[in-house]
Amino acid sequence: MFFPKELRLAIHSICLVTTIGSAAYAQAQASEPTVVLRPEAREWLKLSFENQSRFETLAQDINGEDHHDQVLVVRSIVKADMDFQPLDVTIELLDARADLQQEDMSLNSSMVNPLDILQAYVEVGGDTLSAKFGRFTQDIGSRRFMARNRFRNTINAFDGINALWRFGDEQSLRAFYSLPVERRFAGDAADNRMKTDRSHSNQRFWGLVYESKQFPLDSGGEVFLFGLDEDDDEALQTRNRELYSLGARVFRRPSVNRFDHEVEALYQTGDSRKTAAASDLNTLDHSAHFVHAEVGYSFDAAWQPRLQLHYDYASGDDSLTDSDNNLLDSLYGTPRGDFGPTGIYKIFTRSNISSPGVRLQLRPSTDVSWETEVRDVRLADDDLTSDSRHQGTQLELRVRWEAIPGRLRIETGGAFLNAGSGMEAQGTGDKSYLYLQSGFKF
Repeated sequence: MFFPKELRLAIHSICLVTTIGSAAYAQAQASEPTVVLRPEAREWLKLSFENQSRFETLAQDINGEDHHDQVLVVRSIVKADMDFQPLDVTIELLDARADLQQEDMSLNSSMVNPLDILQAYVEVGGDTLSAKFGRFTQDIGSRRFMARNRFRNTINAFDGINALWRFGDEQSLRAFYSLPVERRFAGDAADNRMKTDRSHSNQRFWGLVYESKQFPLDSGGEVFLFGLDEDDDEALQTRNRELYSLGARVFRRPSVNRFDHEVEALYQTGDSRKTAAASDLNTLDHSAHFVHAEVGYSFDAAWQPRLQLHYDYASGDDSLTDSDNNLLDSLYGTPRGDFGPTGIYKIFTRSNISSPGVRLQLRPSTDVSWETEVRDVRLADDDLTSDSRHQGTQLELRVRWEAIPGRLRIETGGAFLNAGSGMEAQGTGDKSYLYLQSGFKF
């Protein structure tokens, strides 16, 4: 059914205000919110539902003119977990849509993926060894190279097998072999019309991940190897990547009155092309690397302040004409935790970047958290002059309110980019981004 844009905006605004108002009423009625258990048809069946709705607005300077974009993205997920001992079955449906965008704004599969199957797998095994067969999502370690997306409106999924061996409570080994799922929609993304998602046999992604809680310096971590092998097909044009990514991560979780840390490094080798265009037949030697390092300290004081210093480096390509490709490929990870909001903002990614930053986290109450970060960004490599590498300085702010803990979260935040000489040389100036988001689960 068609509604004018003004009416749709009014309806969505009423829903958002009602959600926030209901949360405030629940908080006022009881110090401990009442939790309504989700209905269960039987002990073998568990049903859950979640919805994430976010309104985003972006103002930016492009070639000296002010441009304004906005969008409302809505993601709904229904999940059924069925226990048929000795096997479990999970089916999860996702519906990701966008609305209220500007007429000239481009949408893509990072925002729109109308109703389709996100997960559908059979899991067998027990506490020591278990395996999933079918379509699955997966977080690996820091989520920098394989992740189940949270902020982004759509979510990565994979068809294949995913096995986990546990060695006591301290160590585990995960192995998976999969075909990445292509997210699709019919016609124009703005129409929000369904088209069945699918994977392709000419694109294969696999990995081995060893995790342990017994690393030195009271640390945990993982060592991992990812492989991505793809070639062109009539149904899917690719960059013909054959990449092998070997990495390791060591971390110590935050705790009051002590330092915490995280160091992650990755080396990537193989072959790739610059683009997925059918006319691009130039295969390049791929060699890239990445380092993330951070140290933080949590103070025993009011609002539980934690101060963190961090640095990210991901290689770039200093020549567009040689036979090498040195741009880091972040595979199926998410940049959100390090480089700010994605959505219609998503300025920086984990590729060709050299960026220090400082972050402050506060918790004014048990259900409110506050976080701000200042980050300076330069290109790691550039085939122009060094004066053009500075991309800018970014200020980010995020506030979360657990209105009904575990059930309803209200979040708002934004980012401001003071554009550097590198962006200005390309005709891009300052950017201002704001969002308001609600998340509901039962």
